[in-house]
This record gives sequence, C-alpha cells and structure tokens, in this order.
Amino acid sequence: MSEAESYRKRLLDESPESMHEEIERQTGKVLAIMKRLSERRQHADELTVLNSLARRLASLREPRDVLQEVAMQTRRLLATDVAYLMLRHERDSLRVEVSDGSMGSVLGGIEIGPGQGLGGEVLRAGKPLWTEDYLKDSMIDHVRHVDDAASSEHLGGILGVPLIVGNEALGVLLAANRSPRKFTEREIELLAALAAHASVAIRNATLFEQQQRSAEALRGAIAALKKTDDTRQRAFELRERLTGIVISGGRLTDILHEVEQAAGVPVRFENAENPEFSSLFSNSTSAVPLRASSKATSRVAVPVLLSAGYGGCLVAESQVPLDEESVRLLSIGSTAVAIMVASERSLAEVELRTRSEFINTLLWSQADEESVARHGASVGIDIDEVSAVVVVSADPGTGDAEEARRLAFLLAQEFHGWSGQHAEQIVILLPGAPVEAVKQCVQRLADGNYPGAIGIAPSMSGVRAVRSAHEAAQQTTTMLNALGRSHDIAEVSELGIYRSVFSQAGRNQLAVFVRQTVGPLISHDHDYGRNLATTLSTYLELSQHHARTCAALHIHANTLYQRLERITALIGPGWKEPSLSLDVQLALRLNGLMNSITQVAPASRHKAEWDRNVDEASRSGADA
Repeated sequence: MSEAESYRKRLLDESPESMHEEIERQTGKVLAIMKRLSERRQHADELTVLNSLARRLASLREPRDVLQEVAMQTRRLLATDVAYLMLRHERDSLRVEVSDGSMGSVLGGIEIGPGQGLGGEVLRAGKPLWTEDYLKDSMIDHVRHVDDAASSEHLGGILGVPLIVGNEALGVLLAANRSPRKFTEREIELLAALAAHASVAIRNATLFEQQQRSAEALRGAIAALKKTDDTRQRAFELRERLTGIVISGGRLTDILHEVEQAAGVPVRFENAENPEFSSLFSNSTSAVPLRASSKATSRVAVPVLLSAGYGGCLVAESQVPLDEESVRLLSIGSTAVAIMVASERSLAEVELRTRSEFINTLLWSQADEESVARHGASVGIDIDEVSAVVVVSADPGTGDAEEARRLAFLLAQEFHGWSGQHAEQIVILLPGAPVEAVKQCVQRLADGNYPGAIGIAPSMSGVRAVRSAHEAAQQTTTMLNALGRSHDIAEVSELGIYRSVFSQAGRNQLAVFVRQTVGPLISHDHDYGRNLATTLSTYLELSQHHARTCAALHIHANTLYQRLERITALIGPGWKEPSLSLDVQLALRLNGLMNSITQVAPASRHKAEWDRNVDEASRSGADA
C-alpha cells in the first residue's frame, strides 16, 4: 500500500494537472484491489490457522488440553490480551475452566448463574455478543465477584461466542482486551469459527474421556470378576486339599503347609492354652479374624471354634498387611483345623476311656491276671513290657487336672506308653523306660511347674508287678502331699524312712517310737483340746528361737513361755538337749504324717487308732 501511495504522488508531480483526476481514479482502483487482495490473504491466513487448529484439536484427547489449546489460539487469532472458556454445568450455570494471558488466578473457577455477566447472556441468547468496556456497560447483568475479577485483570472490551454442538450449548468462549475495544464483524466471525471447531473438539475429547473411563471401568470390572473367580477357585482348591488331608488322617502340619502355600505367608497354630490368644477368643461365637500391626509386622489371628468352645487359633504374620483373600483362606484353614482337632479329641477321649477302663481292670486286685493280660493285648498294651509306673495326683475339676492329663499324654508319647484315669488320679504305664529317664523327661515337659504330686516306681514283668509298682507310686504321691509337697515329683526310692508308714510293721515300730518320745504330749493335746505338739514342733523347727516362734504362731511371748513350761512338765526337760531334741522333732513329724496318711478325722477315732497301734507295738516288743 505504501509503494502504491508513493507511486501516486510521483505521477501527480510529474503529470499535468489535467491528468490528475484520472490518476486519482486509477490509483483508487489499484488501492481497492490491493486492499481486497490483502483481505483475502488475511482471510486465507486465518483459514490456514483455523485448519491447522482443527487438526491440532482433533489430535488432542484430554479435555483439559483441548480447552487450554483453544484459549491460547483465541488470543493468537484475535490478538487479544486474555482468553478464557466457561463451560456449562448444572442448571445452566457457567464456570471458568481455563484461561490464557491472565495476570493471576482470580479468573479460575469463577462461577455465574443463568443470564449473569456477558457469558451468561451469550449462553442464554445462543449468539455472539460483545461489549466495548465491560465494567461500564450498564446493559449487562453484573455480578460482584465477576466484576472484582474483571477489575483485577483490567478487562475492557470483551467478545463472547457460544460453544454449540448440534442443539446442545457446551459453554462460552471469550476474548478480552485490557482496554476498551470494538470488535468487527470479521473478528466475530473468526471467533465463531474457532468456537465451532473448539466445540467439536471439546465434545470429542469429552466423549473420548467418557469412553476411556467406561473402558477402564469395564477393565476394572473384568479384573475384579477374574480376581473373584480366581479367589473362589483357590478357595475351592484349598478346601479340596484340606478335605483330603482330614479324610486321609493327615497331620496338623499338613494343613498348615497347605494354608501357607495358599495364603503366601507363614502360618502357625496356637492351642487353647496360650493365654495371649485365649483371652481374645475365649468368648467368641464366630470365626471373626483379629488384626494387629506393629512397626515390623502385621498379624492376623483366626479362631478355631469347636462345639465345646474355643480350641485355639491360626496365626499369620508378615511384613505387609494381609489382604482379604489371604484372611479368607486362613478362615478356611481354621475350619479344617477345627475338624481335625475335634476328631483328635474324640479319638483321644475314646482311647482314654478304653485305656482307663483297662487300667482300672488292671489295678483291681480281684481281676484274673491272665484275663487282664489278654485285655491289655486287645487294646494294644503289653503288660510284660511295662518298666515304670507314674501316678499324677491333682485336684479334680481344676486347671491342674487338665494340665495333668496333658502332661500324661506327652509323657506317654515320649516313651510310646499308655495313660488313663484311675481313682481321680492319672496313671501312666511306660515300656522300656528306667525311672531316672522318666523323671528327667517329666521335669523337662513340666519345666518345673508340676500339676500335682507325681510318684514314679519301677516295675517288673507281669500284672502283679505293675500293681505293686502302682501302689508304690501312689504311696509316693500320698507322702508328697502329706509332706506339703503337693506340686513335686519323687521316685519311690527317695522316700527313705517315710516308706515305713505304709506297712503295718513299720507303722507299729514308728508308733512305739512316737509314744515313748512324745506320748504324754500327744495324749494331753487330745484330752484337753490343746496344741502343744504344734507349738513344740514349730519351736524346734525354728531352732528354739522365741521371737520367730511367737511370730509364726501369732502368740505373745508370755504364752509361749507358759506352753514350754507345760511341755517340760509333760515330757521332761531332756527335750531341750541337742541329743534328744532331734528325736522329739522326728517323732512329732512322723506322728503328723501318719495322721495325714490314715486320714482319720474324728478325734475319738484318732485316739483309738493311736492306742491300738501302740498296744500292738508294745505286745510285739514284749513277745520279742
């Protein structure tokens, strides 16, 4: 244009005035042609940009990327300062989704209702609208927070066109300057064309995103179904394997191995006696797993429930939390363990009853020995192989009694022996085991916590020998209880002199010794209801220490002195001498043991038994 203008001036200067009008007319035509060519070139450039933008938008799949690209190209095409898109939401509200060229974040997220602001009016009218100066335009329904944002961005002239696909309005595309501006028809058409491409791209990206979400959801559903199917299959296969183990008489370790393989974590069984878990599940009526986590491990415990109650639990520990599938597999394993434990308990109870019946028959003195031997063989017990008999005496109906049965079971397992109940005691018959080895095994199994008095006696071959050994072991437990050692263990040979109280001759001799040593004292206590014997026994046990004796008997010192004077009057002063005090102490101890063993409670019977024993012993001595 500048070259044509320069050429026009040069022609005017060089031509006569008569030709000036023609020059002006021809120059005007040239300038008009050149302007039209420029407009067409601009239009061609704009079409090129629009086509390029259309291809660019068609290649985008993320809605956010499409929106951002549209905002950026809007500023480029219309040479504006700011461009932003508002998308339609519920109840025809509009919200600014993206912006390009803004100085801050005030535009982002702005939301307006139907008909509010320039964007709301464009959406309502469904056609392009513009304002030369937004904040000063009184024809627009202004909203305060929108005006505050426009003021912050210094917006002046704004052009808005609707984003429409088919009959659906998606939102509004807006281009703005930071100064007043009038928008031409060509600019409006250009932005409308851009909006048309943008609308299709936005819809396509939205549909693609929806399709992607649907495909992802479908893939997730398929994966979930496959996982569920795999889970059910693994659970089915585990049940099949565990059922086979139970039916074939497999072991608990076989079940634990299968559960470990299925769950992928180490699994162990904790029996009902473990207080750490029994306190958690003792009142459980359903197999609900319990989870516990620490910094190092995650632990899951599943109770094993029997008809009689809690029977133990399966425990799995790992460095990462167990998923629900693994917990379900543990629950399946707990059911199999419950069946096995219940079966083993039933078999053990039947076996215990059978062997208890045999042991009762064996220890019945009137039972025929040959019949007893045949009966033993029928239940798998070879009487001739029994080398040791163990008797465990524990209070029935207590935890000690249950622990006694458990100890007897383990001891029988160690030596391949047999155990059973007899007269509220546990009797264990052990083949090929010396009493020393038996005692050491009991000490190891009980770890010092004996469930009652335990007596061990050696046995020779045959029914009669086993009965004699049982009597000796039973006497050992009786003596342990009488000595106050109700939770201790001893062999028959360890009783020493105390064995004499179990034979009549021995008792007679001991009765004479007691009568001669402390007889008047015992008779005085019986006749007058006193306890001088207890006082003297305590005094001697405490090395004749007055203060400690008073504390042990809870009496005053004067009372003690009075009692000691009375004792001296009854048995003489010699009891204070070291050479006689030991005999006195032994006589008192033997008297207490004989009374405890015979368990003669009434005082009259006690006196009669005492006198009878003494008389018999005296006669035996005179005859001798």
